[in-house]
Amino acid sequence: MVEENTILEFDFSTKQSVNRVLINILVKFSFIVLLIALSSYQNPSVNLNENHINYNSFDFRNSLEINLYSMISQPDSYSTQNINKQITELVSRFYKEREFQPAWTTNLRTNLQFRNFINILDSAKYYGFPIDYFGREKIKQLNTEFSKTNTLDTRINLEFTVSFSALKLMLYLNKGIIEKDTLSTDFISYESLPGILNNALNQNNLRNEILSQQPELVQLQNILSSLPNFIDLQLSIKYTTPKFIDDRLLAKGLYYAGITETSEIDSTDNNSAAIYKLQEQFHLPKDSNLNTITHQTLVSLLEYRYFQACLNLNRLRNIKNNDENYLFVNIPEFRLHVIESKQEKEVFNVIVGKQETPTPVLSSNIEKVITNPYWTVPKSIVDNEMLQKIRKDSTYLERNGYYIINGCEETVDISTINWNSNDPLGTRYFIRQKNSSTNALGLVKFIFPNEQSIYLHDTPSRGLFQQRNRTFSHGCIRLENPDKLAQYLTDKYYSENSLNIKKLIASKENNEINLTQKINIHIQYITCSGEENTDIKFYGDIYNLDKHDIMSIFSNQVEL
Repeated sequence: MVEENTILEFDFSTKQSVNRVLINILVKFSFIVLLIALSSYQNPSVNLNENHINYNSFDFRNSLEINLYSMISQPDSYSTQNINKQITELVSRFYKEREFQPAWTTNLRTNLQFRNFINILDSAKYYGFPIDYFGREKIKQLNTEFSKTNTLDTRINLEFTVSFSALKLMLYLNKGIIEKDTLSTDFISYESLPGILNNALNQNNLRNEILSQQPELVQLQNILSSLPNFIDLQLSIKYTTPKFIDDRLLAKGLYYAGITETSEIDSTDNNSAAIYKLQEQFHLPKDSNLNTITHQTLVSLLEYRYFQACLNLNRLRNIKNNDENYLFVNIPEFRLHVIESKQEKEVFNVIVGKQETPTPVLSSNIEKVITNPYWTVPKSIVDNEMLQKIRKDSTYLERNGYYIINGCEETVDISTINWNSNDPLGTRYFIRQKNSSTNALGLVKFIFPNEQSIYLHDTPSRGLFQQRNRTFSHGCIRLENPDKLAQYLTDKYYSENSLNIKKLIASKENNEINLTQKINIHIQYITCSGEENTDIKFYGDIYNLDKHDIMSIFSNQVEL
């Protein structure tokens, strides 16, 4: 009995020992698992397979949503004169559309899309952004911090900053550089950007989708195609010791700087004459050699040209144009370009306003073509130029084909006007010139609505088109070969019947042709263009606008 009881007691104690051991093992294992889980949450850089870490689900989505809501709902967090709040709203829409899933990061690191976007930011200077508008350095700093700490806060901060930068870049590529809140009136037109960005990420087509936000204006695309070559040349001259700069490279640099008329040189020419001209123009020691100070001056001139190119890209992005067909008048170039199906079809020479009466920048739609037009003289021209002539010569008006009309366009006897009074015409009468070959408007006039009363027209002073600098008008645009443009417009945009413009002109009758379809006309101030050989051609800054605009748009960070 004793032995049996002893055996039973042993068996029982053995089972209890085994159970205690198993329980201890389970407790210790559970504790270890708990420690790993806690350390993973606080520091996801623990050496586990990232697929086993679940901190990108609820925690990420919830924290991101709270952060975005907080940023948008705080009225004092953004200035009312700043666009940051609008872009933040686009960021919020972007994450809502993707159900607050991360876009640029995995649990432990940034993803391929992040690296693709950084590459785009690294090349921003090639798209006309000489300053870091998009937080490139901040993003790289946050990425470094995220790779070291892997905390939820740094991850969310990085996500938000990259998305903000991407949407801001898309906006600036489309609309131009805007620091103030100018989106209020047309913000709806940019609400599609978050969807476009999400689609680009889903389709792994980030670069193409972002860059496709740029306007399809021929003038803009031409500059973009030529800008990389110019930047490479500029940097080569800047960072090469003067005595090692190739003669042909230097010749092109001198041409871009506006020192020479051509970038081509003879094989025996070492640019000494052009260098001497540069030294003379900028009051440098004249030795015809590319010495240090001459080299520095050339570098500065080329840097200014780069900022001019960026400025003109920005001006072009400001234009609202959704059509494949349009007319483009470039004031400093003295040319009108006919664009059809996004291709240049015709080019016409033009005369533009003098410095004291500059042609304004505007966009409108051509509505009418008038053959054998009358000219109602603007009051400013009457007061400043004609009144003195009329007072000296009573036959001046009649000899030049002028007559007086009232507000109802009824002819008024010239003798009834007291020309010696301070304001003989007042607001009741107007001077009009008969339609003829000597009429100031010539034989054809093109009407498009605008507040400045600007229009395109012919001119009897056709010899002026031979001049290189064609700033002769009071603001309107005089056109060479206007009958050719009139025929093109009526053939394409007048559907009632075919018209022969030359016959209508020959009839000497005033004919007003209302186009059945309007065509956009953009009158712009663009001081460079991209050429077919990928060179950039710079034009004279005839109204002295570029330096002021560069300093204004690029935040006074440029020393000129």
